[in-house]
Formats: sequence, structure tokens, C-alpha cells
Amino acid sequence: MKYLRKRLEALLTTEQFTYPKLRDMFFTLILDQFFIFFIGMLSTAMVSSVGEAAIAAVSMVGTVNGMVSLMFTSLASGGAIMVARAKGSGDQNQIRSAIGEVTGLCCMVALVLSVLLYAGSKWIVGALYADVEPLLSEYAVQYLRLMSLSFVPYAIFNAIFNIFRNLGDTRSSLILTVVINVSHLLLSLIFINFLHMGVAGSGLSYIVARAIGMVLALIWLLIIRNDYQVRVRHFFRFNPAVFRQILSLGAPVAMEAMLMQGGMLLVQVYLAKLTTTEMAAYAVSNSIFQLYSTSSGALTALTNTVCGQCYGARRYDLTRQYCKNMIKVGRFVMLLTVLILYPITPLFLKLYHATEQGIPLIRMGMTIGVIGLPLLWCDSYLPAMTMRVAGDGVYTGTVAVIALAVSRCVIGYVLTIPLGLGIHGVWIALLIEWLLRAAALHARFRGNKWLHLT
Repeated sequence: MKYLRKRLEALLTTEQFTYPKLRDMFFTLILDQFFIFFIGMLSTAMVSSVGEAAIAAVSMVGTVNGMVSLMFTSLASGGAIMVARAKGSGDQNQIRSAIGEVTGLCCMVALVLSVLLYAGSKWIVGALYADVEPLLSEYAVQYLRLMSLSFVPYAIFNAIFNIFRNLGDTRSSLILTVVINVSHLLLSLIFINFLHMGVAGSGLSYIVARAIGMVLALIWLLIIRNDYQVRVRHFFRFNPAVFRQILSLGAPVAMEAMLMQGGMLLVQVYLAKLTTTEMAAYAVSNSIFQLYSTSSGALTALTNTVCGQCYGARRYDLTRQYCKNMIKVGRFVMLLTVLILYPITPLFLKLYHATEQGIPLIRMGMTIGVIGLPLLWCDSYLPAMTMRVAGDGVYTGTVAVIALAVSRCVIGYVLTIPLGLGIHGVWIALLIEWLLRAAALHARFRGNKWLHLT
């Protein structure tokens, strides 16, 4: 342990950050991610008690929801990167402007998307999943409409949540996460298990929990942790210079997110050709896999904050150095995560109401996925986060979309349908995607073009 501590101090301590500070931030982020994914897994398990049709419908709509919500989530990320840069440079006015404008912008975008999605829910489900069973279609439309009502409160919550993260105030983001996710869990328990509201209960739990999260986030930002003197009026001010910076950082991420979710929609379309049991098995395995992502999410958030502040302080050497060292530390963290969680994964399966036919599919899918975590994940994601804070989102987005299209859309389809591998083909394609991303990102990261210094 003493050797490991010395090694981590050598890798992570500089004049910008210290190992103890980064360690505390990381473990807070781990707890943050754990609440997000573990409670999400429990919620999925509750939906599974309604039946395979319900969980398959939630999985189908989840991709559409993800595609829409990532629009304002990406804008929040762009604004949060700007906040991190401002924190590194010590510009208080810029921090206030970024906080106010990104929150207001996310709210407006979410309002427009919410109205469009609610109005077109039946057409969207019919166009994407024309061949599914009638019960699946009915559940999907119902769930999509309910989820669209939760977008505005979630957009405001998410903007403030990301702002606290990139300021390095991970404790505040953790508190917000705990409140919104525990609220969601308790409400899901009441609506689904006690009141037996099924898919409607799942959607309603999101609406109420996100409303609670929004109110708390606003109170936390404006009253409890208002270190930067943010006022309500800042949400309605639009400084053209600040607005352009948010769009320049957030728009490439938003386009990447939209195209990525579009690719995942194509995956869902060909997965719809499988049986309901196979679709439910994929939904369950994907849900459990999110628990493994607690470490990866924490690493991503920490890299974004650290490298963003280093770049804002014009310490480009440290920006590159921290990225390289985060990858080294991340490989070890992901290996440790797999070694801890994989042996107890069968216990998680007991939370779900999987059929005997579905359990082997879930286990094999999980096994394929966890192989790539310590080997490929850090190299395929952490350089992208570092390059984004430097404004290189167009390149990273292009790489991500092409890798997804080639792997999960094309290769995944061939493996899943024509070659008959079923959902295992999608998991194999995921590993191929990570490999392609890592190769393309490292080729650019070795040079200086991504720093945009000229």
C-alpha cells in the first residue's frame, strides 16, 4: 500500500492539484456514480416485475429519451467546461455568466424538445418499431409521453449538477445525486410495487423525482453554496461572447451525442427483430453493466474537471500529463472494479425477474463486456474528454460516430442477425468500437493540433 500511495502521488501531484485532493474528489464521484447507476439498476429491476414486455418497452424508449435528453445534457457539459476553464483562470465574472447562461439555455432547449416529443410520441414509436407486438407499442408510447414531461426539471438539475462537478465541488454534486436518485427509488417502489401502476408508475416516478431534484439544485446554487454570487437574473442574461463559447464547446458534443444515440436507435431497431426474451435479456445485462460504469463515470468527470482547469490556467503541459496519468490510474481502477463486481454479478441477477432462457444470455453478455473495461475503456474515452476541454470536440465526435457506425451498426448487425449470435453480437461490437476509438484518439493526442493554440 505504501508503494501504491507513493506511485499515485508521483503521478497526480503537481502545482495545480495534489494527490489527496484528487483522491477525495474521485471517491466522492464514485459514490455519486454509484447512486446514479445502482438505483437505476434497482428501478429497472422493479419495472421487470411487471413483465418482459414492460422492461423491453422501457429499453426501447430509453434510447429515444437518451437521444433527446443528451441535447441539453451536452449543452450543460459545454457550459461546465467553460466554468472549469474560468475556475482555472480565476475569472469570477465569467463563472457567473457561464452558470446563468448554461442553465437558462438548457431549460429552453428542454422545453422545446419536451413539447415535440410528447406530441409526436405515437408517430415516433410507430416509425421506429413497426414490427413489435401491440402491447410493447402501447407501453412504449405511454412511457415516452411521461418521460417527456420530466425533461425541463431534469435539464435544470443536470446543468447545475455539472456546474458543481466542474468547479471541483464534488460534495455538492453528490448531495444532489443522492436526493434525486433516492427520491426516484422510493417513488418507483410506491408507484410500481405498492400501487401496481406498471410502466406509468415508472414514468411518474421520474417526473416527481426530477422536480424534487430541480428545486433542491436551485436552492443549493442560489442560497446554500452561492460562492460566486449567482442571481436568478443571470439565468435570463445572454452575453453573445459567453453564448458563443458555450455553443462552441457544447455543440460538437451535442451533435456527437445525437448521432451516437441515432446509432443506438439503429441497434434497437435490429434488436427488435429478436424475441422479447432476448430484448429483455439485453436490457437487463445493459442495466447491470451500468454498475461497472461507476468507476468509468468518476474517471471521466475527474479528467474533465482537472484537465479543464489546467487548460484554463494555460498549463497545456499539465493538461497532457494529467490525461496520460489518468489513463494509467484508470486501467488499474477498472481492473479492480471488474475483480470486485464480476464474482457477485449473479447476486444482482436475483433483483430481476429473468426467465430461465434469459439468464444465460445475460451472463454471457456481461462477460464479453467486462473483458474490455480494463483493456480498452480508458484509452477510448479519457483522451476524448481531455481533447474536448481544449475545444477539439469536432474531431472526437467524428471519431466516436464513425466508430459506432462501423462497429455496432454494421458489424453488430452482421454478428447479431445474419450470423445468428443474438445479443452477444452487440457486446462483441462494443469491444470493437472501443478499439477503433482508442486507435484514432491516440493518433491525434500525440501531436499538438488538438490543443488549438494558434
